[in-house]
Amino acid sequence: MTKQIARMIDHTLLKPDAVTSEIEALCKEARVYDFASVCVNPCWVKLCAELLKDSEVKVCTVIGFPLGA
Repeated sequence: MTKQIARMIDHTLLKPDAVTSEIEALCKEARVYDFASVCVNPCWVKLCAELLKDSEVKVCTVIGFPLGA
């Protein structure tokens, strides 16, 4: 049951001043808990894709967050 719930969670880090070590930790946690995805700002998509390439965790991003267009 817990695993099924985890597969519905997007593990998110959208703060504008995030640093590499935080993104690495986010991806590691997503792997450990088998979350559905990590949601990050566009500048982190490439790194997350590399860190998660051998997993089922997807990479999700946002456009115009938080102020929109």
